[in-house]
Amino acid sequence: MSKNSEQITLVHWSDLQARCRLHLDCRFFRLSIALAVVALASFSAVSRNTVKKASPGIPAPKIVGAAGLIAVARHQLDLCKFSAAAEYAVAASGKAPMLDDYAQYIRAQAEYQLHNYPEVAKSTTRVFDQKPLSPFVGAAAALAVRADLDSESPKQALELIQKYFDRIPQPEADLLLARSFEATGDLPEAAEYYQHVYYEYPTAHEATDAANALVNVKTRLGDSYPLPTSAAMLVRAAKLFEAKEPGAARIELAAAIPEIAGAQRDLARVRLGEADFFNKNTAAAFQYLSALKVDDPEADAERLCFLVRCTRNIDRHGDVKSFLDSLEKQHPNSTWRLQTLIDVADQARLDHDAATYLPLYRACEVTFPNDSRAGWCHWRIAYESYRQDQQDAYDLLREQIQRYPNSIDTNDALYFLGRLEERKSDNAAARACYDELVTRFPNTYYAVLARDRLKDPSIMAATPAPPVVEFLKSISWPALEQFPSFEPGDTVRSRIQRAQLLQLTGLNDFAEGELKFGAHNDAEQENLYAYELAKMATTRNSPNQALHYIKTYAPGYLYMPLDQAPVGFWRLAFPLPHRASIDQYSRLQGIDPFLVAALIRQESEFDPAVISYANAYGLMQVLPSTGRQLARHFGVRRLNPKQLLIPDRNIQLGTYYFRNLLDSSGGQPELALAAYNAGPGRVATWRNWGPFREPAEFIEAIPLHQTRGYVQIVMRNADVYRRLYAGTVPDVPAYRPKPAPKPKSHKRQTRRS
Repeated sequence: MSKNSEQITLVHWSDLQARCRLHLDCRFFRLSIALAVVALASFSAVSRNTVKKASPGIPAPKIVGAAGLIAVARHQLDLCKFSAAAEYAVAASGKAPMLDDYAQYIRAQAEYQLHNYPEVAKSTTRVFDQKPLSPFVGAAAALAVRADLDSESPKQALELIQKYFDRIPQPEADLLLARSFEATGDLPEAAEYYQHVYYEYPTAHEATDAANALVNVKTRLGDSYPLPTSAAMLVRAAKLFEAKEPGAARIELAAAIPEIAGAQRDLARVRLGEADFFNKNTAAAFQYLSALKVDDPEADAERLCFLVRCTRNIDRHGDVKSFLDSLEKQHPNSTWRLQTLIDVADQARLDHDAATYLPLYRACEVTFPNDSRAGWCHWRIAYESYRQDQQDAYDLLREQIQRYPNSIDTNDALYFLGRLEERKSDNAAARACYDELVTRFPNTYYAVLARDRLKDPSIMAATPAPPVVEFLKSISWPALEQFPSFEPGDTVRSRIQRAQLLQLTGLNDFAEGELKFGAHNDAEQENLYAYELAKMATTRNSPNQALHYIKTYAPGYLYMPLDQAPVGFWRLAFPLPHRASIDQYSRLQGIDPFLVAALIRQESEFDPAVISYANAYGLMQVLPSTGRQLARHFGVRRLNPKQLLIPDRNIQLGTYYFRNLLDSSGGQPELALAAYNAGPGRVATWRNWGPFREPAEFIEAIPLHQTRGYVQIVMRNADVYRRLYAGTVPDVPAYRPKPAPKPKSHKRQTRRS
């Protein structure tokens, strides 16, 4: 070891780590970590399978330094220095057994590139044996199968792919299984799985590989080649529709129609017209579907549904009634009829045409009472009755609760039933409704309103009315969800420790991958994985990524009462970056800063660099054209759109714009938010549909689903922000810890037969 190297080893690890963090997430950081680890480990040379021990008097490296060898190995792999990568991976495996699978997977990749296939098998076996289950088990299995195929061991490859089929991502798993069958001489099975790839994953690059392989297999099988099913052909077209490639879907359908018959052929012919519709060639779609005759009832119902959709774009609204009549007469129970009824009713709400939409919603809920959409249809009828003070309003609101307890709109019904009871001066009955609402739907807009109503002294003093309490007890409510503990069980604790060690070593993508894998595969404590991922994101000063992780990996978090999670979790779910700018410009415009924070959370998730599909920029999603107009107020004559990606400027302009909307909305935030989302012109029209006794009535009258939801969400978010940040201490219930879960046994899937 050189004198210079000995001097480097004397540098304290924490100092090196602090310096290296300046280069977090870049290639230079990896190299810095690698050098630091090598120094700490006192390695002057690395042999094929062993590393020389540190010099006498120098302590053995701690686990962080040892784990850092994984960073060195990965760096060498990135540089295509495969022998060195394998050597460092062997060293890492010995020094950091907790992360053995990481070292072994890197080694397996290096050995594969060196064509050392027996070594690939050894390393991947170590990955398979890792406890808890390694995030690399699927990738390692795929690598091992390729190694077996390359080394002409097809039987071994087939056994391995069948064993780990469910762990390998699709469509790679299907493609490798097909290759294994082909290599063992089972060409019919190979053809089946190549077809799986080609028809079920048409936009994946593996589909091209499968198509090329099918040409060869078909030639070899001749007349024995298994023809693809009509269902498979339709699936490929449907996948192309999902990928927003209607032109490609049309080509597939045109090719499939001569090859199929019966109901599937009818369906393909209908969807040929749908391809024109989605390709914005509505007139051609209407003409084609109008002339088309099909025998299958469901295909015909779908045809009529799309004819109705076409009428919106080609000004043939007069044809809608005849198509609806045909659906009612010929296909009364088809779900295509249900969808068409809702589509037409929703459009009529935009036109404020109650005479049209009320009968349509009623037909939906009467004919399809067991469909999940029936609750929405009934709610529109119940709410209209409430708004018009009709005699059946009370019964319809109770009917909504009784018949559709699983519908999210039932929390609306509870609130308005309470308000109706208040108007009848029955505060005890209102109290019972609000109590149930806060318990059943704790983090909704209407729960916020209910908590405010419960602060009214006359309601607070009332004892919940026994008849209403009994009515609410009689409802077949879905069971209140039991949320997981934030105390880690054994598996979660192990993953968190592994992830923290990887993070300390600078391998942030590996660290987050460990937690993401746990969230997807461990079937327990997803909320805790989301929490840990969010905390990791904040170490990179990325609150928007932290929020995204919570939304992704703990999707039910908003159904969780605030006392079911630590305050730290809620502050990551409702972050407040750029607070100084939000406070400054909100107060300058006389706006509640927590309302602005709530709006930003919904608009951009606090990602300052986001540009939407509508070309809106930054935190508050300001259009460049709007930004230029607003900027003149502040003396900026020429605003470059890139300036809208600067948080301070974006918030300055966004708050000024929101102030203008508030002024034109009589200071009502609900109306201003609706205008922010849907445009001031629409809101001016909707206001004329009043009068509204309270803002909640206006929100329920909004005919656009997106805008109605947007306003409720932002108003709810603003309440959470106030509770978390308005005071020196958060105004939320104390967290009630739960014991860590006991270990669970997991069943594995098997490959499809």
